[in-house]
Amino acid sequence: MKTTVEWLDAVKIRLDLPSDYAAAKALNVTRGAVSKYRNQQSVFDEKTAIRVAEILGLDPLEVIASARVESAKDAETRGVWMHALEIFSKGFRLLALPANACGTWLPQV
Repeated sequence: MKTTVEWLDAVKIRLDLPSDYAAAKALNVTRGAVSKYRNQQSVFDEKTAIRVAEILGLDPLEVIASARVESAKDAETRGVWMHALEIFSKGFRLLALPANACGTWLPQV
């Protein structure tokens, strides 16, 4: 599971952004929001998670679920989101492995 900071860094790499300020503009959030992500004081809301997924070419559920795992207030809630993320990941592997066996190129994020 990736953290908000790792997703943020992936966006910066994908868009070749020089700074967190540029990332804030690309994600349509404030510099303060990006600072909170960077300092692990906040996670993406659903709208931002969907934007991150669009930029990275991913299913939004993966980014949303990882943000919810990170922000869960208790172990039960964290477990629910981890389970959702595992189901998503298992489904993705079922789709990606046969495609990859046929020589399909899959981007690494």
